[in-house]
Formats: sequence, C-alpha cells, structure tokens
Amino acid sequence: MKTQHRCRAPGQTGFTLVELMVALVVGMMVIAALLAGYFAISVSNRHTRAMTQMSEDAGAALSVLRSHLAQAGYSRPVSGDSNGFQRAWLQSQSTFVRGCDSGFTDPTKAIGLLACEDSSGNDALHDAVSVAYEADTSNSITSGGVPLDCLGNALTLVGGANSYYLNTSTFYLDDGVGNRRALFCRGSGGGTAQALVENVEDLQILYGVRATSDPPGTPVRVAFYGKASKPVAWANVVSVRLCVVVASSDEVMDDAAPYYDCSDTEVVPNDKRMYRAFRSTVLLHNRLGAL
Repeated sequence: MKTQHRCRAPGQTGFTLVELMVALVVGMMVIAALLAGYFAISVSNRHTRAMTQMSEDAGAALSVLRSHLAQAGYSRPVSGDSNGFQRAWLQSQSTFVRGCDSGFTDPTKAIGLLACEDSSGNDALHDAVSVAYEADTSNSITSGGVPLDCLGNALTLVGGANSYYLNTSTFYLDDGVGNRRALFCRGSGGGTAQALVENVEDLQILYGVRATSDPPGTPVRVAFYGKASKPVAWANVVSVRLCVVVASSDEVMDDAAPYYDCSDTEVVPNDKRMYRAFRSTVLLHNRLGAL
C-alpha cells in the first residue's frame, strides 16, 4: 500500500515552536512594562492626591489660626486724651492670648482662667492657644449684624454705654472622626467644641516677645521666641510662630515613611500615612504699639 503525503500548498507558511516561544516572551515583556507603568502612574496619582489633601488641610488649619491671632487684643477706640486712646475693651487689663505646651485642663473657662495640663516629662503633648479680641462687622462673620464665633454661634453683647462683642476662641487638638486627630475650636458664643480641620496630628507654637529694653519710639523688635512654658510675659507677645503636622487621610505609602516634625526631628510613624510639617508666622498688629 502506498503512503499518501499531504503537501503544503504553495505560499503557506507557519511558526516554529522557537518562534512562538520568542513571541510569547516578547508579549509578556510588553505586558509587564505596561503594568509597571500603570502601577507607577497609580502610585504617583495616589501620592499627588494625598499631598493635595494635606496642603488643603494645612492651609485651612493655619488660615483659621492666623485669622484669629492677627486680631488678638483688638478693641476700637472710644475716646482719647494725653495718655492715649481709651478702648471699649480694656486690653491692657485683660488677657488677649494664652497658650499651653499641652492642652487646657478645662477649655470651657474664660481666657484669663485657663490652666494648662501637666506637661512635665511628656514631649508628645500638643500645644493649645486661646485668643481674645473685640468682634465687629469688619473683622468677623456676622448674622443679622451680630458677630459670630469660630463655630458660627452668635456672640453676646457686653458692657453698657461702650458695649462690645468679645470673641474668645480656644484652639487645641483632640480625637475627631475615626479617632484621627483634628484641630478643635471652642468659641465664646456657647455650645460644645467642634472639629474644624481633620488630620492635624500636631500643633506647636512659639511666641515672639518684644525687646522691652529698647528706647521708647523705636520700632518693635522681637527679642526671642519661646514656648508657653518659658517665662513669657504675655503682655509683651507681638508675634506667633505656628507649626502643624498634617497627615494624609489614607495609608498611601508602601511602608512607614519618615518625616521631619516641627522641631526638625526625624520621626517614623506607626502607620503608612504620609506626613508633613507646615509653618507660618503671624504678627499681632494690635500689640505692636502696646506697652
């Protein structure tokens, strides 16, 4: 019996096993490169979103602190004599700013009665600050002509002939949503303290004290910046340096990423969130000419 052989039609070609294996390897390399690029872009976008959120949170926290501190000690003049202006709220006899290197034992108290928590031996505590000034329609948000506090509560009119609205805002850190630390404010309009900005992990404050030895009439000069626990004369505070450490709301890092805190010390967090310190300096304009 004759064996039949099938002949390949003229022009028909095929791939050898070696060619198929080479093509498969090249294809896998192309797919791997595409996947690597996709993951790199995904990680980059994740980090970019986290940095945007952190910058926005830091901007909001510093903005609200600056806006209140810049008004510290303000009161409108109601009369004047050879000794200078007399003001509706006598700031020279009142406390216009009060800080702690820790939280306040009872943030519901008036600014002149605030006491600090014991911070001895504990460097992990966060600063707190309270600010007072006369609120009016030009330096405060109002409702029906009545100034509002930091939480939107209406302030109470104080005094008689030269009546005024006294706005006292007390800022500190506490646990917010999901036990994430947040910047809280308690206003003098009543009600409980509320979180203003989430993801604020640390707040550190330095107070600029004027040089009292300079001759009268010379420009105000900051002699030194010190913590609230140092022998700071509050009546001579003319500027404030703020530093907040803000974290990303989600864990976006592959591993715990070190960062530099407000004292420029490297810190390794215990989670995979991104952290960054943001700073700002505020001049207390209403105190630059005060004695």
